[in-house]
Amino acid sequence: MKLKLLFAGLSVALLGACSADLSLNNVTFKPETMLGGQPAWMTGNQSGLSADLLSADGQCRAASEQGQATAGGIALHMSECEVVRRAGPVEKFEFGSSGADRLLVLTYLHGPAPGIYRFTAGRLTSIERAPVAEPSATASKPRVSGKKPAGS
Repeated sequence: MKLKLLFAGLSVALLGACSADLSLNNVTFKPETMLGGQPAWMTGNQSGLSADLLSADGQCRAASEQGQATAGGIALHMSECEVVRRAGPVEKFEFGSSGADRLLVLTYLHGPAPGIYRFTAGRLTSIERAPVAEPSATASKPRVSGKKPAGS
């Protein structure tokens, strides 16, 4: 009797596993369920962000951030001062606004990470290549003298 019940239970489980719909449409892997929460930059939480904003004179608030560039790459959604820590002291900056959002453009022509970095609301939104200086036309021309080479 127990053997028949066990067989019937296994048969039901096996038949239930065989379905016409084999897609994984209902399976989702969300960072908040896998990692126990989202990072602050994903939630839009701006608390503590003011310490990572560039001041009007192009400086970060913490004095330790004003030295040489630290090793590492630059990625989207970094704060303004995180980029400054990686790319080095600011060469050129422009502030603006779009509605309630703060806009900032940092331009680095030299250093470990030359480029144009655009920020919206304190977070990096785009990275562009830095403009390259064109070589002057006079420097690339070879000198031509009026004399003919010896032996001709």
